Amino acid sequence: MTDHDQFTLTRRGLVKAGGAAAVGAALPLAAGCAAEGDDGGREVRNVVLVVIDSLRPDFVGAYGSPRVQTPIMDALIAKGLRFNRAFPEALVTVPARRSIYTGQRIFPYRDFEPVADLGVSPGWSPIEDLDRTIVKTLKDAGYRTVQVTDNPPVGFSGSYRDFRLSWDTWVSIEGRVGERNPIDSVSDAQVRRWLPEALRENERYVQGMKKNLANTGYGRDEEESDAARVFTEARNQLDGLSRDGRPFLLTIDCFDPHEPWSAPPEYVDRYEQPGYDGPDIGVLEYGFSNYLSTDELRHARACYGGAVTMTDRWLGHFMDRFYELGLDSDTAVVLLSDHGFLLGDRGWVGKIPNELHPELAQVPFAIVHPEGKAAGEVSSHFASTHDVAPTILSMLGVDAPGWMNGQDLSVLLDGEQPPARDLHYGGMFNRYFVRTDEWVLLGDTLGGNRKLYDLTLDPGELQDVAAKNRDVTDELYSRLLDEAGDPLPYYESDVLERKIAAQRERVGWQDPQRN
Repeated sequence: MTDHDQFTLTRRGLVKAGGAAAVGAALPLAAGCAAEGDDGGREVRNVVLVVIDSLRPDFVGAYGSPRVQTPIMDALIAKGLRFNRAFPEALVTVPARRSIYTGQRIFPYRDFEPVADLGVSPGWSPIEDLDRTIVKTLKDAGYRTVQVTDNPPVGFSGSYRDFRLSWDTWVSIEGRVGERNPIDSVSDAQVRRWLPEALRENERYVQGMKKNLANTGYGRDEEESDAARVFTEARNQLDGLSRDGRPFLLTIDCFDPHEPWSAPPEYVDRYEQPGYDGPDIGVLEYGFSNYLSTDELRHARACYGGAVTMTDRWLGHFMDRFYELGLDSDTAVVLLSDHGFLLGDRGWVGKIPNELHPELAQVPFAIVHPEGKAAGEVSSHFASTHDVAPTILSMLGVDAPGWMNGQDLSVLLDGEQPPARDLHYGGMFNRYFVRTDEWVLLGDTLGGNRKLYDLTLDPGELQDVAAKNRDVTDELYSRLLDEAGDPLPYYESDVLERKIAAQRERVGWQDPQRN
């Protein structure tokens, strides 16, 4: 778990990844033909899986967003199959990754017990059976497995140590975790520039933002940002994988644009409203957004957008090397996120379990095949995180184990259809969502707090019509119980808090990320 030297941006790399792509002369994304040889002409020899945390589809240009510049993602997604209804079945960070790595549904979170270093949110659990992961399946089939990440719980917690050791190579990048520079190297004046007025006297947010600024370039040096260091290390790993010659899975799990945000001014200024003279917004307290002024809330969106664009640029430097090595000829790329983030939408900020609308619960998801299969096409199939593992295995010609219950979405690349998913469900904490072509049902796992939205008349999911359509809510809830199992588990927050407090006291645990 070492920190890694950063490479210096070259003029060619800057123009290629940032400037040229923005005007249409993007990365050399022309797909090649699969290489002949030991793999017998197999179309896909390797897979690069890119997980970008907290990325909303409506902040990605390829999804029709005019808000944010994401030229690298746009160019990449344009060469692949894009899903416009991808909803992770388990939210947020840790449940989503369990879903990705196991190919299994994680929601509902049955038999949950809180773990000291993962917290009290249901679904935040270790991967107990390391024989039931895509990593073990691919290693048994002769593949090299590599991951580069700055994700705090998966990359640094004791609960995920054995999972990290199950990979051939795992590199954890310090940033959100660790102390690359002393916290006291950030002055009170500096940190005030990154906090909304209401949080400037809150020691938790002051210290957390100081730590983030010290570790990630003080809001000035993007080469020290987590995104830069993650994608630079992943770029370096490509060189070794290319020399090794074995087929591989390379996973890049980038925590940016997860908050705290601290993109340099050249990124934030692109989205700043004219005349704004307040602070940059690096962090928000989850909950109702009314503690923020209208200008602060707008600027929070600018700071998030700046973090998205900066992350996109460093993805571009990785893709530069990917194409220089000729890996586009036999390597598929899978790009997705784990969840979104509320930025004043519906009066909320952060990740709020009872607001499982697209701003939080929908993600960008694309599959790019080396032969250009289904390039530029859009699928409305309900896609999910537990589909990632069986889809990757199928593209590599490896049989998915029977315990995986996600779908193989790669059949869409050949014009076929996976089994119909006319109802898709998932959840966060004690809340669930149910989605069909016509309806969205939200509620708690006790069966209460139901809200229903008619997608035909209300595609923005703004008007609750549950009271007028009780037959629909009852039917959808009944179908949820049939699919997920009756009853659904419900966890009392105070019970979970007592359990984890007792456990932490027993083991003498202290939070290394306390902020």
